[in-house]
Amino acid sequence: MKKFVGNIAIKITAVVLSFILFFTMLVSVAGCVVMLFSDFYTRDFNTLESNIMQKLAEEEMYNLINKYDEGENQLKAYYSDKNILYEIKNEHTGLSLSNFKNQAYVSSYTTTAFVERYVGKSDGMFYGRDQVSYDTEQGMYYHYATNEEVYSTNQKAEFTIYIPYDMQFTDRFFLVDKLINIGFRNRYKFVFTAVLTLVLCIVVYSFLFIAVGHKKDNNKINVAVINNIPADILTVGVLLIFVIGSALFTELDALVTVVSFGSLIASALYFVLLWYLLSVAVQIKAKSLFKHTFLWWFLKQIIKLFYVLKHIYKNLATVYKVVFAIGIVGVLELVFMGLNVYENDNLIVGWIFSSVIIAIVLLLAAIAFQRVKQGGEKIVNGDLDNKIDTTYMFGDIKDFAQSLNNINQGLQSAIDDKMKSERFKTELITNVSHDIKTPLTSIVNYVDLIKKENCDNEKINEYIQVLDRQSNRLKKLTEDLVEMSKASSGNLSVEFTKCNLNLLVSQALGEFSEKLEANSLCVVQSIESEEIYIMADGKRLWRVFDNLLSNICKYAMKGTRVYIDLKKENGKAIVIFRNISDSPINLSQEELTERFVRGDRSRNTEGSGLGLSIAKSLTELQRGVFEISADGDLFKAKLTFDITK
Repeated sequence: MKKFVGNIAIKITAVVLSFILFFTMLVSVAGCVVMLFSDFYTRDFNTLESNIMQKLAEEEMYNLINKYDEGENQLKAYYSDKNILYEIKNEHTGLSLSNFKNQAYVSSYTTTAFVERYVGKSDGMFYGRDQVSYDTEQGMYYHYATNEEVYSTNQKAEFTIYIPYDMQFTDRFFLVDKLINIGFRNRYKFVFTAVLTLVLCIVVYSFLFIAVGHKKDNNKINVAVINNIPADILTVGVLLIFVIGSALFTELDALVTVVSFGSLIASALYFVLLWYLLSVAVQIKAKSLFKHTFLWWFLKQIIKLFYVLKHIYKNLATVYKVVFAIGIVGVLELVFMGLNVYENDNLIVGWIFSSVIIAIVLLLAAIAFQRVKQGGEKIVNGDLDNKIDTTYMFGDIKDFAQSLNNINQGLQSAIDDKMKSERFKTELITNVSHDIKTPLTSIVNYVDLIKKENCDNEKINEYIQVLDRQSNRLKKLTEDLVEMSKASSGNLSVEFTKCNLNLLVSQALGEFSEKLEANSLCVVQSIESEEIYIMADGKRLWRVFDNLLSNICKYAMKGTRVYIDLKKENGKAIVIFRNISDSPINLSQEELTERFVRGDRSRNTEGSGLGLSIAKSLTELQRGVFEISADGDLFKAKLTFDITK
């Protein structure tokens, strides 16, 4: 299917085919509807033909009477090129007119007309044609007046119209008779054609709406420049074209003109409508239908104006906001009083007095609130020694201001205790680590000396291997403790240089490739092709990657995939490590980055629980953001740095 939706030749073929099928279906359905209401499917041909031609004869009767009234010459000239035979017998004069010579006819229609002529100036005014009315039972009444000499007479005439079988002229009677013959012979073919073309239209239009917006070797939806016209403006334009087209079509009168120019107009309107629908469809696919409308643009401007006013109001001082509110209330009250001033002369004086009182109270409250707001902002920004001035404050506002003043002491005390505790823990870890490091170095050295001695006792060799492994592990733990202590306290030196993040990530993956393969871990990497540079300490950043990849090797489930992503987003460089843990992780982000906390609660692995804590501290020292999350057995670490050029 993809091969077809992007092929321009197939699309053009489908458009042309849709045009042919649509108008074929339209003609077939219209023919079926007309024939259904004309009893083509319930009557025999002769009865059907006679009934339809009878209706045409009835419609023609008005023209016959009108032409008779205009004169014999006009009558003969009018019917000289039409398939109409007539007989007229005037009972008043005994005269008759006819072009009927006993030919065989399809149907005939007879009526008796009462023609009343009157002329005069009975009220001093002349009269022209007054009215023409027709009734099938009483005949046609035709009233006519001129400015001739006054006289009055009644005439009664019988009019008969015949439509012959043998038609000699190509007029509407001839065409209707031909259509009756063609339609009756093909009445069931019309039904079959209508159903078939309807099904084919559905198939072709479905293909067009699916294919629109697709190009060869491109899976994205491509919106052409012409299809970016706002949908509401496009709709108005298409409606205007249809109105103009319909107006032009109604102006066509001659049969040849209707067929030729009418077909051109209908074809043009069809392609305009198809283009409109396809344009709307491609905008829907691109999810830009409403966003590309003039209405949406107008709404966005209103929303922008609202936010501008909101921003202006937000940045006004509280006192000015209250003044503005008082002004609005005052204007409303003044308008109300203006409507009632004649009913109570003291109303204005009372309003002025109450307004002054309300204004003073509101202004004092606004000033107090402004002081409280400013004091709270200073506390948030770390100025715990700030005191809010409670002069002229009253009620709950004064109580709240005093509470903020008192909370400063508690906050300062809690912060001092927290800082003291953190310093104590850091110093304790540093001192203990240094104290452990000296004897540990001796143990490691003596283990190395013992390993160099040739000992035939297998048990002793096994014990030496255990001592070597555990002493090195303890040495690594001690070094991690010292580094973590320095990093968390900010005492670790950081040398910022321009680092190629793509290269660092690739080198880290290369360094750990053997360990990852040994643990049956498949690395899926997605690294930005464009080189990304950040300001960082390459040595410290390498340690962060080392800790994260070491954790993956220790805790990831064997035989699973490890995803490493490097990308740019909103001017930031983002590195993401994802893996499936060997066991569910039921710890929060804060717990995972605590010291000596491990995702493996059973503590069966060799980890110390310091890797993530060190990685976080080192990342933050390099002005980065370190985030980790766990959902069941899915572990994710995300590092974010500012991009430099």
